[in-house]
Amino acid sequence: MSGVAPERWRDLRAVLFDLDGVLTPTAEVHQAAWRETFVGFFAAIGRDDALSGDDYLRLVDGKPRYDGVASVLDDRGLSLPLGTPEDAPGWDTVCAIGNVKNRAFTTILERDGVAPYPGSVAFLDAVVDAGLEVAVVSSSRNAPAVLRAAGLSHRFSLVLDGEAAARRSLPGKPAPDTYLAAAAELGWLPSQCAVVEDALSGVASGAAGGFGLVLGVARDQPRQALLDAGATAAVDDLGDIDLDLSGAPEDAWSLTTAGEAAPTEEDATVYSLGNGFVGLRWQGPGAVAPGEGTFVNGLHETWPITYPENSYGQAEAGQSMIAAPDARAFRLYVDEEALELGRTEVDHSHTRLDFRDGTLTSHVVWRTAQGSRVEVRVRQLVSFEERHLAVLDYQVRPLDSRATIHLVSGVAAPHGGDQVPTPEESDAATAPIDDPRKSDAVATDALQPVRSRAGEGTYTLGFRVKDSGMTLGVGTAHVVRFPEGASERGEVTHSNGEGAYTSVNVDLEPGEALRVSKYVTYHSSRRQPVEEMIERAQRSVGTALSLGYDRIVTAQQGWAERFWDRSDVVLSPTQPGLQRAVRWNLWQLAQAAARADGLGISAKGVSGNGYSGHYFWDTEVFVVPFLNYTTPQWARNALRARVTMLPKARERARVLNEEGALFAWRTINGDEASAYFPAGTAQYHINADISSAVFHYLMATKDRGFLTRGGAQILVETARLWMSLGFWRSNAAGRAFHLHGVTGPDEYTALVNDNLYTNVSAAFNLEVAAKALALLEREEPAAHAALVAELGILPGEPEAWLGAAQGMHIGFDESLGVHAQDADFLDKEVWDVPGTPREKHPLLLHFHPLVLYRFQVLKQADSVLALWLHSSRFTAGQKRADFEYYDPLTTGDSTLSATVQSIVAAEVGYAELALEYFEHALHVDLDNLHGNTSDGVHVASTGGVWAALVNGFGGLRDDQGSWSFDPRLPASWPSLSFCLTWRGTRVRFTLTAESLEASIADPGEGAPVSFEVRGTEYSLTQENPMLRVELDGQGPVLPGRPSFEHVTTLQRRDGSRLGPEHGPEHTAGSPAAGDLPDDD
Repeated sequence: MSGVAPERWRDLRAVLFDLDGVLTPTAEVHQAAWRETFVGFFAAIGRDDALSGDDYLRLVDGKPRYDGVASVLDDRGLSLPLGTPEDAPGWDTVCAIGNVKNRAFTTILERDGVAPYPGSVAFLDAVVDAGLEVAVVSSSRNAPAVLRAAGLSHRFSLVLDGEAAARRSLPGKPAPDTYLAAAAELGWLPSQCAVVEDALSGVASGAAGGFGLVLGVARDQPRQALLDAGATAAVDDLGDIDLDLSGAPEDAWSLTTAGEAAPTEEDATVYSLGNGFVGLRWQGPGAVAPGEGTFVNGLHETWPITYPENSYGQAEAGQSMIAAPDARAFRLYVDEEALELGRTEVDHSHTRLDFRDGTLTSHVVWRTAQGSRVEVRVRQLVSFEERHLAVLDYQVRPLDSRATIHLVSGVAAPHGGDQVPTPEESDAATAPIDDPRKSDAVATDALQPVRSRAGEGTYTLGFRVKDSGMTLGVGTAHVVRFPEGASERGEVTHSNGEGAYTSVNVDLEPGEALRVSKYVTYHSSRRQPVEEMIERAQRSVGTALSLGYDRIVTAQQGWAERFWDRSDVVLSPTQPGLQRAVRWNLWQLAQAAARADGLGISAKGVSGNGYSGHYFWDTEVFVVPFLNYTTPQWARNALRARVTMLPKARERARVLNEEGALFAWRTINGDEASAYFPAGTAQYHINADISSAVFHYLMATKDRGFLTRGGAQILVETARLWMSLGFWRSNAAGRAFHLHGVTGPDEYTALVNDNLYTNVSAAFNLEVAAKALALLEREEPAAHAALVAELGILPGEPEAWLGAAQGMHIGFDESLGVHAQDADFLDKEVWDVPGTPREKHPLLLHFHPLVLYRFQVLKQADSVLALWLHSSRFTAGQKRADFEYYDPLTTGDSTLSATVQSIVAAEVGYAELALEYFEHALHVDLDNLHGNTSDGVHVASTGGVWAALVNGFGGLRDDQGSWSFDPRLPASWPSLSFCLTWRGTRVRFTLTAESLEASIADPGEGAPVSFEVRGTEYSLTQENPMLRVELDGQGPVLPGRPSFEHVTTLQRRDGSRLGPEHGPEHTAGSPAAGDLPDDD
C-alpha cells in the first residue's frame, strides 16, 4: 500500500502523471532504443562499450532526450558539440545522437505497440471519478504518440511533453519547472497537486516544486530509493492504491455537488461566496443569463412606505438591498453553438466549495451537438485580503477535436427586482401572499449608470442609486492566456456601456486550453460622488492585476488557515458528516462578517437579499459572541456599525416621545424600516441586545478605546430609554419597575406588559451601564468627566438605573411554577401545537396576527432565551420548569429558535432533544428545512450553531463577565474541541466524557485566563499553560422531551386547566406533538 490514506487525495485538485514507467511500460521501449543507439555510437567511434541497464537508470531515465545523451557522454569522458534539434540523425552532435534515439524509439513503438499498465488505468479512473483533474508531464518528445498508441490520449486535458518544454525553454527534470508549468496551466497551486513518478529525477522534481504529494512507482527503482529522493510514499503498482473514496471518511473540509441540472436558488445560496462586503451567489457555467447574484453590503434603495391608514411615528421609508452589477456574467460558444445548462448535453459536472481557501470550483465536460467534448472549469473567490475584490478564473479546453471558441465575460448591469410585489401592488387582489422574509421589490431602474471609463486593460463603471443617493464604482479587468503558439490565432475585443465585457475568439487544438482570469472590484458610498468611487475601483483593480491570480489564491489560503486556527470547532474524526456541516456554518460567519468593516452584518450577510438586506437584533445575540471569542476585531467592527447609527437611534426615541436612544428594529442606514410596529418597533429589547453585546465585547477585550468612543454612549443612551419607557408601581407585593407595551423575541405575541425576556435584559442593560460609568470614574477619571459632559449625565442618574434594575418586575406564576412570558400570556388559551398540520407552518403565513395573539403559542424561544443569556438569574429548577412549559408551545417557525432550545435542553438534562435541535439548526440551510434558503443564508442561525456547540454542549456561560463551564457532551460524541480568546490569549478547550482539558494555544500578550468549571476556579498562565479537570458525568439526564400534555394538564390559580376542551377546527390533522416543521 502507498501509506497515503484515501482521504488525503481529497486535499488535492489535480494529479500530474509522468508517462514512461508510470502509465505505460514505454520505459522498456526507451531503454531498448537508448541501448540500440549507443551500440551504434560506440561502434562508430571504435569503442568497445555498451549502455547497461544500470547506466540507463543512473544517467538517462526521466531526463529530456538531449540531456540524457550529454549525461552518457560525460560519464564516458567524451564530449561533442550540442548541435540543434534540427540536426539529422547521426553521431556528430549531442542532438544528432538524440535524434537517432528518437528514430529507434518510434520504430520500436510502431512495430510492437504499447499497452498501459492495468493498475495505472484503474488508478486513473479512480482519480477522475474523485473529481480531480489529470495531466501528463513527460520529458519525452513522443508523449502524444505514446498516449495515442496506448489509447489514453483522450483521458488527459493537458499534455506537457519534451517538445512543449523546449519551446518554453523549461529546464528538464530534476528541475521542477515542467511540473510547475503544468500546475499553473491547470490553474492550481503546487500544494494542490500530486506528482506521480517512477524515476529518481522525476521524484526529485516533484519534491523540489513543493507539491502536495509526490508518489513514487517502484518499477525499476527500490521504494526506499524513491523515498530518499523525496517521495511522500511509494508503491510497486498504482493499482495497489485504494482510492475508493466512497468507503473513505467523508471530506470534512468541502461541500460538493454533481449533476447536469442548473443550480437551484437554494444551491445558489449554499454555494455562495462572500467576505462581508462583496457576495456572489453560485451560478453554474452555462447559465443562460446573469441574474441578481452579486451583492455589496449596504448598497440599497429607499422608497416611501404607504399606509392605507397612517398614524404618527410610523416608519416612513423602506430600505431594500439591491443587486450590484453582476460579476458572474459569462457565455461560451463552441463552433457557434452556445453551451447552456438544460440544453447542451453534459458528460460530467462537479462543483466544490472549499472551506480551506474559500474557492468555488465548477468542472463541466460538455458534449456539443457535433459530438465533441469540451472541458470548462470555473474557479472563483471573493478575497478576504482584498476587501473589494472578486476573482473568476475560466479555463476552456476542447478534448477531442479542433474547435473555435468564443468566450464572453464581463460585468452585467442588473435588470432590477421582480421577486415580490411592491407595496402598491400588494393591495391588488391578485397579489401573492406577502412573505416578510423575502425582499421588497424596488424599481427596475434603481441602479442608474452615470459614467464609464476605459483604462489600460481595465474598465470602470459608475452608478448612482436613484432615491437613496448611494454611489457605486465597479472596476473590471481580464487577463487572457492563449495556449502556446495560439496567440496569433486569438482575438480579444472589449466593449462597455451599462456593463463591461471582454470577448475572446480563438481556434484551439485538442488539449489546448484558453484561460481567462477576471478581476472585479466594488466600492460604494453614502456620501462620496460617483467619480471618487470610479477612482477607487480603478485603483483596486490595478492592485489585483499587480498581485496576479496565484498570489491572491495563496493569500486566501493563508487567511483561511489563520481563521480556522482561531475558529474551528472540532468533533471526532468519526463524525465527518457533522464536521463538514459545522464548518460550513462557521464559514458562513466568516463570509458575512470578516470584511463588513463597520457596515454591519445583515440577516443574510451578502449571500442574498432576503429580509431586504436588513440588520436586526440577531447580529448582536447570535453572531457577535462568536466574533468576540474568535476574532475580536470583527466584533468591534460590527459594534461600530451600531455606534454610527446612534444619532438616528436618538432621533427615533424622540419620535416615540422617549429619552435616550431606540435602535431601529430593522434597518440598513439606521432609520426604522419596519412598517408593522407591533412586531417591529415594539421590540424594544433590541436596545438591551446591543448593550449586552457591547458589554461582552468589553469584558472579552478590555478595549477602553471602544468604551470611551461609542461603547459607553450606547450603554448610557439605552439605559435612559428604559428609564423613560418604564415606570414604578406599588401593590401588595411591593414596589416594582415595569415595562409595558413591548414585544419580546416571540413575534406570535405582541404589545404585552412585562415581557420576561425584555425585563430581564433591560435590567442587565441598566446594571452594566451604571457599572461602566463607575469603572471609568474609578480608573479613567478624565475620560469619565468628558463623557459626563458630552452626555449630560446628571448626579444620581446611574444610581437610578441600578435601582430600576434591582426593582425590575419578573413575573412568576406560583400555581404553575413557571415564569410568565408576560403579564397575560398564561391566561390565554393554549394553541394546539401538535394538532397543527405541517403545511400550516409557518403560522404567520396562514393565520392573522390577531388570531395568533390570542393564544399561548410561540414562533421562537422567548423566555427560554432569557434562561440562556441571563443564566445566573435563574435557578436550575426554574430553568427546567420553564423549559418544560414553553418548549412544547414553541413551533420553531423561526430559524433562531432551535439553537436556543438546544442550549437550554442540554443544560436541564434533555440530552437527546438537545442533539435533535442542534442537528436541525445545523442543516437549516444545507437541507432547506424552512423552505426559504433561496433568499440567502440564515446567518444568525449559523452563529447559533456555534453557540449550541460552545454554550450548549461545551456548557459555557458568560453573563457575569467571566467564563463558567458546566459541560454537556452528547453521549454519542467522543470529543469536542474549540478555541476561545480572552484579552488576547487564545485557549483551546477539549471536552470528553471524562474531562475538560484547557491549554494556551496562543499566548498573545501573555494575559492569564481564569474560569470556573462547575463552581471551582482555575487559571492558565504562561508558567502553567495546561490543565485537566476531571468530570463526574455530563449533568442530569432526562428521557424524551417535554410533552404538550404536561402543559395542558396544569391548573391556573383559579383552578381552570390550561388545555382546551376541544381543539380549534383549523388545527385538525396534526403531526406528533413537538415535531419540528419542515417549512418556515
